[in-house]
Amino acid sequence: MLVVYDSRHRLHADPQLRHPENPSRTIKVIEALIKSEVSSQLSFVGVREPEEEVLLLVHDPEYVEYVKKESSRGFHYIDPDTYVNEHTYLISASYMTTTYYVTLDSLSSREAALVVPRPGGHHAGRSGRALGAPTLGFCIFNYAAVASAALLKKTDKVLIIDFDAHHGNGTQEIFWDDGRVVHVDIHQEGIYPGTGDVLDVGSGAGEGKMINIPVSAGAGDETYMWVLEEIIKKLVEVFKPGALVVSAGFDAHLNDPLTSLAVTKITYRNIGAYLGELLARNEVMSVVSVVEGGYGEGLVPGVINYVNGLLTRSKHPNDVKAIPAGLRKRVKDSLKSNLSRYWGIEIRT
Repeated sequence: MLVVYDSRHRLHADPQLRHPENPSRTIKVIEALIKSEVSSQLSFVGVREPEEEVLLLVHDPEYVEYVKKESSRGFHYIDPDTYVNEHTYLISASYMTTTYYVTLDSLSSREAALVVPRPGGHHAGRSGRALGAPTLGFCIFNYAAVASAALLKKTDKVLIIDFDAHHGNGTQEIFWDDGRVVHVDIHQEGIYPGTGDVLDVGSGAGEGKMINIPVSAGAGDETYMWVLEEIIKKLVEVFKPGALVVSAGFDAHLNDPLTSLAVTKITYRNIGAYLGELLARNEVMSVVSVVEGGYGEGLVPGVINYVNGLLTRSKHPNDVKAIPAGLRKRVKDSLKSNLSRYWGIEIRT
């Protein structure tokens, strides 16, 4: 597995190191990966110098210039959630550029890739705030989106799976009417950024390809495994994507301080194992994962279980029930209707 990481990310930080999105998160993840049982299968890749044309594949020129200008001013908040300093543009743009090229490498080698970036990515839309969200939600540039753009050079079918507890509004906005990208997003309803309703399905060529799955507070492994079995696996069979991008957020963990979900290592291990099976069977050309959220003690075990599942394809036993408690009736009924209408998929509700 190719792992994109560079210690220069530490330069993007608030002076007091009190912000939830801080260098210690990424440092702990990398230290754990190095000590993990699959460490021998990891090839670390440092970031390269930014190429602005790569950023412009998914972001507007005006937004790129805005980030440059704001970064040049030094440390300050550009909205109530999101800070920059004099290093932010260079670091995020470097991760974006490296993500693009590593994604192309993963296509050539049929090797999985994991991007461990800073700052975050999936809330950043073409021009920053996306789909009416109040802030950028700690994010600057969108790595999952640029990975998808790279994959679209080799295939006309890309599946994005976002299991971060917060809706990936930036990624969804970028591909809202694209038509070549299916975006499945499972997230906690009623929390930031307030987007991702089950009835939001995309428009134009993208109609039906935005699949939003808002889950109730307290939803855990039972709900997520139901989504994997009833929606993701069936969608892969019908859509037949050439490659996958995963916005791998670990803030749905039961001990995350910013959310109210109850996911454990079972979910992360089993999602990783399924995606690893697709890659091993050559059903997809590439699986590129981007670490998104995760702000508590669940981040490190979440990443480790996900990566172990992806590389070893070993699963935790689980019992998938027909009616998960974490989905409200309105959501289940709408999902059933949407999937039947756009994909001919029947799900158990």
